[in-house]
Amino acid sequence: MLSIAVTLLSLVAPTQGPDVVPMLGEEVAAVLRVDLSRLDVPTALRRVVGPAAAEADLAPLSSMVAGLVDPLKKAGAREVYVLVDPADMPGLPVIAVPLPAGADGAAIAAIFRAGLPGGNAKWPAAATIRGVVVAGTEAALARVRDAKPADRPALAAALSAAGDGPIRLALIPGETLRRAVEESVPSLPASLGGGPIGALTRGMNWAAVSLSIEPKPTLRAVVSTRDEAASRAILEVVAEGLKVAAAAIKQDPAAASLADALGRMKPVAKGDRVTLDADLSAAAALVAAPIGQAREASRRIQCMNNMKQIGLAMHNYLSADRDTFPPAYSVDKAGKPLLSWRVLVLPYLGQQELYAQFRLDEPWDSDHNKPLIARMPRTYDCPDAARPLAAAGKTTYLVPRGPGTLFPGAERVKIGDVTDGTSNTIMVVDAGDASAVEWTKPSDWEVGPDAEAKALQGHHPGGTNVSFADGGVRLLKADIKPSVLRAILSCRGGEVVSANAY
Repeated sequence: MLSIAVTLLSLVAPTQGPDVVPMLGEEVAAVLRVDLSRLDVPTALRRVVGPAAAEADLAPLSSMVAGLVDPLKKAGAREVYVLVDPADMPGLPVIAVPLPAGADGAAIAAIFRAGLPGGNAKWPAAATIRGVVVAGTEAALARVRDAKPADRPALAAALSAAGDGPIRLALIPGETLRRAVEESVPSLPASLGGGPIGALTRGMNWAAVSLSIEPKPTLRAVVSTRDEAASRAILEVVAEGLKVAAAAIKQDPAAASLADALGRMKPVAKGDRVTLDADLSAAAALVAAPIGQAREASRRIQCMNNMKQIGLAMHNYLSADRDTFPPAYSVDKAGKPLLSWRVLVLPYLGQQELYAQFRLDEPWDSDHNKPLIARMPRTYDCPDAARPLAAAGKTTYLVPRGPGTLFPGAERVKIGDVTDGTSNTIMVVDAGDASAVEWTKPSDWEVGPDAEAKALQGHHPGGTNVSFADGGVRLLKADIKPSVLRAILSCRGGEVVSANAY
């Protein structure tokens, strides 16, 4: 019987390798193989993502992956296997690193015990077992030590069938996993035909995915089936699944490229195989939408956090100043505006030292105060705002200013005067780049009798973030009715407005 250890190693190197068979028990359901010798992390990410993300967006992920891959290469590792066994779930999978001649097993084991850069994942134990560094739990390592070699021809076939890419994933469900799926999900969803799940669990022998970077980045998926009838059944499920996914994703305009990419993918059945190929543009589109959505979601959340911090500072000011909101700006004895409310609440943003630098009896652009514009706190910087704005000390976080608002001018409004309700009265808005002002300047969003939402050119799809007088933050709809906007801008107008209206 041909040892699968030799089979696996022959895929990547002609030299005799160690016996990795004990790591591959019958219940190992998935194996991810990464050829470190052919993997350049920054280049691979740029090739796969394409124009979907800027270099700055890829930097954190690239740094994290390279922080693990580069030390492994330095220690002499050529390939890494990630072994997914239901016995280890939930938890980290077992990692197996065959040791070629000259590799430093102790250093490789130490890398996994230290974990991923940032400390997000550490393997409790790592040791060299019959020429392979194995990382996992103590129980997993004990299972590996006691395991007996057994041939897994399906695994070798899966790893070689998808292609010769440096990253390959083989899915070989064992009997236990097949039964578990059948018991928990006996039928396919109605959108996929609603037939018995056995069409997949029993019709599929194994599945494999390979990602190639050179010469042209491609993604290939192959499913080995029981026979031609099973291939046709699985083809129908896969094709229908792509259609359903594309239709659902198309509901979000930001994900149009992903929907188009899915629509272009055409699985093919031939004999006992189902194959799906995706070129670079399709693969990049598959990654582009999630990256764009995740990026926007992260920035929107950061913007909301900024506004929550500002709202908290406003309420701390209230508590310290007899339940009175700060004025929109301070004034001198002649009534001339001096400094914005953004300066007045600095002590309540944890910026006492910066606040102490201001001369409060001088205007924002005096010879002494003007240099402090460059020290704008990050809390006043919306992450979606144009970067030159923050560099110039400009912010898009403004208060609505005018008669009937919380900030009529130099006058102060008590919280008890907010008779419309603090949850229905706007306190701060993200007004967008076109309305940005120097953060110390006594300038904000001037609200007139014809205030309209279009005056707020926010940064986020569907509307703009606003903070209400109770400290809550939510997205104000871009299509809000002018009458509703006017109602929630006033603090004591007596209007009755439903939260669903905005």
